[in-house]
Amino acid sequence: MITFFRRALSSWYVLGLLGVLLVGFILSGVMSPGAGGGEGGVTVAKIGSEQLSTIELGRQVQSRFEAARREQPTLNVKTFLAAGAFEQLTDGLIATRAVEAWGKANGFAIGKRLIDAEIAGYPAFRGVTGQFDEPTMRAFLAQQRLSEKDFREGVASDLLRAQVLSSALAPVSAPLSMAGPYASLSLERRIGSVGIIPPAAVADRTPPSDAAIAAAYRANIAAYTRGELRSLRYALVGTAQVIDATKPSELEIATYYKNDAATYAAKDTRDLTQVIAPTQAAAQGIATAARSGASLQAAAAKAGVEASTLLGQSRADFAKSTTDAVAASVFGAGKGAVTDPVKGAFGWYVVRVDAIGGVAARSLDQARPEIVALLSKQKQQEALADLTARIDDSIGGGASFEETARNNKLTVIETPLLLQTGQAPDNPDWKAPPEIAPLLKSAFAMSADDKPVVEAIVPEQQYALVGIARVVPPTPMPLVKVRDAVIRDIMVKRTADKARALGNRLVAAVNRGVPLAKAIADAGVALPPVQAIAVRQIDLAKLQGQVPAPVRAIFSLSPGRAVLVPGDTGSEFFVTVLEKAIPGDLAMAPGLAGQIRGELSQSLPSELVDQFGRAVGKEVKVQRNADAIAQAKRQFAGQ
Repeated sequence: MITFFRRALSSWYVLGLLGVLLVGFILSGVMSPGAGGGEGGVTVAKIGSEQLSTIELGRQVQSRFEAARREQPTLNVKTFLAAGAFEQLTDGLIATRAVEAWGKANGFAIGKRLIDAEIAGYPAFRGVTGQFDEPTMRAFLAQQRLSEKDFREGVASDLLRAQVLSSALAPVSAPLSMAGPYASLSLERRIGSVGIIPPAAVADRTPPSDAAIAAAYRANIAAYTRGELRSLRYALVGTAQVIDATKPSELEIATYYKNDAATYAAKDTRDLTQVIAPTQAAAQGIATAARSGASLQAAAAKAGVEASTLLGQSRADFAKSTTDAVAASVFGAGKGAVTDPVKGAFGWYVVRVDAIGGVAARSLDQARPEIVALLSKQKQQEALADLTARIDDSIGGGASFEETARNNKLTVIETPLLLQTGQAPDNPDWKAPPEIAPLLKSAFAMSADDKPVVEAIVPEQQYALVGIARVVPPTPMPLVKVRDAVIRDIMVKRTADKARALGNRLVAAVNRGVPLAKAIADAGVALPPVQAIAVRQIDLAKLQGQVPAPVRAIFSLSPGRAVLVPGDTGSEFFVTVLEKAIPGDLAMAPGLAGQIRGELSQSLPSELVDQFGRAVGKEVKVQRNADAIAQAKRQFAGQ
């Protein structure tokens, strides 16, 4: 609800301080290679004794842009920049460096053991056993083209910031005096009206002249320009290339069976009902009653204690929760038997054996298919990791795409010219194979003379060596091919201009004191009837952001004022008028202030992190180079 009044503080600035500027993006697969500084470029900022360069800032912004585009595929650079993302990312990156510098200056330190423990906990680094697996980690880092040294430094930085910010992240309770005004505003009722200007009411149906069509085409040539085309060269790297290395030997199978003997040994289990009595006499009375025909649960309840059910208990597991003596008594009894009282860890135990189960031991031959499958998968992952690492080393050593493919016996495939969407406009019958989609992002992020890269198609199963065969720059389509589209766009714009002009006249009339209905009648245009609205902010919060634009607008007005609101689709306009605002009464919702207080309390840690980061920046002496920041932004905007 509180988000109706203000955005939640999840900005890139705060996220950077909380430690997602490196490791989080590595693990999500969008980290650019080489996170460290000192790579040349112009200095964007001096943070204590360290420097941040335009090269590193540009790389970090590009990584975040790609991550955001993964969430929203239609996102473009212009929209990304218009939302202020570049400035927030710049602030966040500088703030992270300042916090790290401040932490080191004040005695914070991260040891190797702590870094190792953090890395071991990352799910992306778990092998087939579910535990941390170093070859899996190395393969993952190789896929991201990131050295282990840089990765460990990034983990250390995240941990250092977490230590420094731990107090700022502690739970904080917002005062009730802060929540009260928000709660009152959420109950305020706003009453007004909305006039609708549909396109059909003001549509301009006069065909444009040839000169107007040509002028519109020239003025909006970007709208009629086909995007850049690229032909990809790629070679698949998967199971087929390492099949000979994935078959476990008889010795490996036997060794695995021996080392994991407990998994394949016989298992004797019991379903039990257990009672723990405080004295031997009480326990004996319960056992006697149970053997005389009463249920163990009833006998326990009569004695003032409670019975519990335990399913699928092995002797070893049961002994851990009781004692060896209790377990021996239970596993020596038959089905349906009630044991004699035995002293255990928490009192005297009386146990009924409800069922006896388990599984028989499996021989090596019986377990072989399972072991072969596990070892084959593990060896496949290791062989693929080794192969992709060799390919990366080959590329890093200066080998060409052709040399790398030939030396590793890879089959090269070349696509027709493709748009970034994967469509081949000059080959409409061409159908993209499944592996193309995961390769498009990196293929269109490369320049034509970049080294080839290894990209994951299915992590740990299939990869591809990717390069660029040919690039065709964005090309304007001939007017003859887009003439109908140009005419349609001219008509739409004319209609929108007329609707906007009419709306501005209506707004001006209402703001002079003319009622909206009369202003519409005087306009001489047949419009739909005026719609009355009465709404509270608390009601809109329940719509989770799906609030029509003219309704949202009523909360930006003072009584008696009007505003012109474009529709969410841009095809119609609305005139929203606020007639009166009725203050909210907190007595009508006694728990609301407390609820909003809780929501405010959740956002306060982010506020504190923000303020702490800015205070640290002053103490560490951060010096910004505004010209270099602007240069980095221009470079990113030009891609």
